[in-house]
Amino acid sequence: EISSLENAGDADALLVWLEAILASETAVPPTPAEIEQRLGASSPAHLLDFRELSALYEAHRDNPEVVLKRQLWAKLLKTAFGSDFEDDSDAFINHTLLVLTAEIIAHAVLGIDVSAAGPVAAEDLVTGREFDEAQIHGVVEADFFDWLVAVPGGATFVRTLADRVSRFDWSGVEHDVLKHLYESIIVQEMRAKLGEYYTPDWLADRVVNATVTEPLSQRVLDPSCGSGTFVFHAARAYLDAADAAGLGIGEAVDGLTSHVLGMDIHPVAVTLARVTYLLAIGPERLRHSERPAISVPI
Repeated sequence: EISSLENAGDADALLVWLEAILASETAVPPTPAEIEQRLGASSPAHLLDFRELSALYEAHRDNPEVVLKRQLWAKLLKTAFGSDFEDDSDAFINHTLLVLTAEIIAHAVLGIDVSAAGPVAAEDLVTGREFDEAQIHGVVEADFFDWLVAVPGGATFVRTLADRVSRFDWSGVEHDVLKHLYESIIVQEMRAKLGEYYTPDWLADRVVNATVTEPLSQRVLDPSCGSGTFVFHAARAYLDAADAAGLGIGEAVDGLTSHVLGMDIHPVAVTLARVTYLLAIGPERLRHSERPAISVPI
C-alpha cells in the first residue's frame, strides 16, 4: 500500500486522489499547486512511481550499466559537494525520477505527443533523438539517469510516466514549475545540507525587472542557476523586449541564447534549468518555421 484515503464525505478530495493514478483529466494547467498536488512527493502518483522505480533499481542494481551510472553520478556529486553529499539509493532514484519527468516535459513543450498512444519510443524520450532532429541541442542527452531503459521493464515505466505528464497543458507556463517539483521531492534538510536555496518566482521577477533594464543589450548570467528561476524571468524579459522592438521569431530566439545564460554544478538542476529555458521560450516560438537551430546555454 502506498496511499490511502479515508471517506470523509468530500467528493472532490476523492476525485483528486483517484485522478493522480488514473490520469484521465487533460489540459491541466501546470501551476505550482497542480504540480504539487498531482506529481509532488505526497501525491499517490509519486508514491507509486517511486515504489516501482525502486523495485526496478533493486532488481537490476548489479547490472554493469546501472552500476557504472550510479558510480558516475556519485563521483560528480561528491566532487561538487564534498562530504555533505551522501551516496544514497533513495537520492539516486529521486534524481532519476526528476530528470525523467523534466525530459518528458521538454518533449511535450516541443509539441511531441508523449502520451501512451504517442509515437516516440521510451529510449528516444531519454536520449534526445527528437531534439537532434529538431536542431535543439543541450536539453535532452544521454546521462546518468537513462540506465532505466537498459533494464527489463524500464521502458514501460517511462511510458507510464510520460502518459501522466501528457495530461498537462505546457503551452502557457508562467513560473519555474520544475522548482516546485524539486522542492517537493528533495526534502528541505537535504537541500539545506547541499547549500540549495531556491528563490520564489515573485522575487526573481522583481529582481530581473529592477536590474535588467535594457534586455536586448545586457547579458545575464546566473552562475548558480538551480532549476532556472532567474533564467526563466530574464529570458521572458528579453523575449518581451524583442517583441516590442519588432524582432522576428528567428532573430529573437537566436539572440536570447547569447544574452541569457546559466550554470550549475548539480546535474539534476542543470537538466531542470534547461527545460525551464524551453518553457520560457514557449511552444509557439520553438515550433515556428523561422526558429533557427539553437543550443540551450545552461
